[in-house]
Amino acid sequence: MILILSTPRDTDTQMVIENLQSNNARFFRLNDEDIMSGLITLNLEPDQLDNSYLIKDNKKIFFSDFKVVWMRKFGFFKSYEDFFGKKDDLTRYIYSEFSVIRNLLFKLLENKKWLFKRFNMPTKLEVLQVANTVGLKIPNTLITSSVERLRSFYNENNKYIITKSIGEGKHINFQGNNYPFFTQIITSLDGLPNTFTPSLFQEYIHKKYELRIFFLDDICYSMVIFSQNNEKTKIDFRNYDMERPNRVSRYLLPVSIEEKIRKLMNTLGLNTGSIDIIKAIDNNYYFLEVNPSGQFGMTSIPCNYNLHEKVSDYLIKENEK
Repeated sequence: MILILSTPRDTDTQMVIENLQSNNARFFRLNDEDIMSGLITLNLEPDQLDNSYLIKDNKKIFFSDFKVVWMRKFGFFKSYEDFFGKKDDLTRYIYSEFSVIRNLLFKLLENKKWLFKRFNMPTKLEVLQVANTVGLKIPNTLITSSVERLRSFYNENNKYIITKSIGEGKHINFQGNNYPFFTQIITSLDGLPNTFTPSLFQEYIHKKYELRIFFLDDICYSMVIFSQNNEKTKIDFRNYDMERPNRVSRYLLPVSIEEKIRKLMNTLGLNTGSIDIIKAIDNNYYFLEVNPSGQFGMTSIPCNYNLHEKVSDYLIKENEK
C-alpha cells in the first residue's frame, strides 16, 4: 500500500490521488491536521512499535502494510493558525507536539521506499557545496553576522548582492501586517549594526530568465520563467504579479546541465525535487536551490507535462516491485 503524508489544502496531493484512484491503486492519505484533530486515530506503543496502526472510519491500518511513502507536505497547521492565531501558545504547542509525532512516524517508516526521504535532506549551504562539487555553477555565497565581513563581500561582488532565508522562506505576521521573506537586493550597507543575526548573502546574478525544473526518478521537466520582463518579479518571481503574470514555456536544458543535476540529486539521495536555476546574461547556468517538496503543478499545467500522473505512476510502480 502507498502512504501519502500531506496536509488538507494541498492541490498537488489531490491531483495525484485522482490518478491513483483511476488506476485502482491502494493508498492511504495521512494529513497532519487529521492526526492532531483526531479525525484519524493514531496508536503507538513503545514496546510494540511493529504493531503500530491508524484507524479511519472504523478501519484499522497497520504501518507494516505500507510499502511506499510519498512525503508531500507534512506539518502545516493552517486551520489551527486561522482559528487560534499563528503566534498563539496553543498553536505553537500543537507544532511542538506534532514534531515529536512526525519523528516517531519517520522512524516507523524508515525502511520503506520513499519519494523524498525528508531526513536525508541537507541544509541549503550543504546543497550548494555539493552542486559546486558536481560542476554546477553557484553564486558567490556567504553566511555572516559581521558587518565588516559583509562589507568585504559586498565590495568583492561589485556592491550588488542579495539576501534570502538560510532555511525555508516564510511569511510572518508582525503588528497586524504580513511580511513574506522573498529574496531582497542590497545596494547599501548604511545603518547596519556591527553584528546581527546570521544571514545569507549572495552575489546578484544578472539574469536572462529563470528556470524551474521538476526532477522525478532521474528525469528533468523544465520550465522557463521570463521574470525579467516585470519589475515586480525581477528579483524573485515568487513575488507574483497577478495582473501581469510572467510568461512561461517548456525549456530544453543542455545535456551537460541535466547530467550535473542528475549527479547532484543522486549524491544528495533525492529522487524528486523542484530546482531553481538562473540563465545569466553571460550565458552561464547558476544553480540556486532545490526544494524536495516544492510545488510542481505550476510547472506541470502550463507546460502540459502531466506530472501528477507521472508521480502517481512512480508510486504505483514502486509499490508493485
